[in-house]
Amino acid sequence: MRSSIYDHESVMSVELKRRGPGRPRDLAKLQAILDEAYALFLERGIAATTMDAVAERACVSKMTVYANFRDKPALVAAVFDRRIKAEPVLDLSVGADLSSSLERLIEFGELIASGCNRPEVIRMHRLMEEGADQHRRLAATFYTAGLGKMVQRVAIFLKDLRARGFLSINEPELAADQLVASWLGMSWRRQSLGIAGPPSPDEIAKRVRYAVGTLVRAWSAGRRVGRAENLAGGRKSHVFTE
Repeated sequence: MRSSIYDHESVMSVELKRRGPGRPRDLAKLQAILDEAYALFLERGIAATTMDAVAERACVSKMTVYANFRDKPALVAAVFDRRIKAEPVLDLSVGADLSSSLERLIEFGELIASGCNRPEVIRMHRLMEEGADQHRRLAATFYTAGLGKMVQRVAIFLKDLRARGFLSINEPELAADQLVASWLGMSWRRQSLGIAGPPSPDEIAKRVRYAVGTLVRAWSAGRRVGRAENLAGGRKSHVFTE
């Protein structure tokens, strides 16, 4: 989230080590370093992965690794910056009316919940938690550039709904935080602990629609709730009767 409460260095602005005059950077080797570093982080954890191990796995010299990254924290930052940028950019904007707007919100929520429940993403978050003591700023900006950014987009969307008179939400930022948490539910945490697998698409859809339906019933701005119960049942339908 790009706000004062997340006033940290962003992984999205991580730059590679500056090079002086000489041979241009070998992009193939750079990609190999980032790919193999990420694979090692997943296999061994961030703390147990050495720069020597990355160089060996990427089939490059240790000097080549340090020519691109001044130290291990710089490599960690670049690896996660690359993973975050590889995620698809999702659109979320208010539609012509409340019903179409809510369908967009539901679609957005299902995409977020599906993405966050991928085993690879769960593992990535677990790695960041394990390395948080050593990489506090990186952990904070990892959240900011990933899930935190999604919460911010939902908050902006809810503000726009309020501005259009569709919903009467008093604190959109708090509502967005609670809504995204509801989308993920405790299944996300159970996966992180290794005691459950990812939810099915139907389970995700049901959770997201139930959460959006709860939000709508709480902040209906004086409108009459039509078939909001269908959100909890996982069926697409209009939420309000105008």
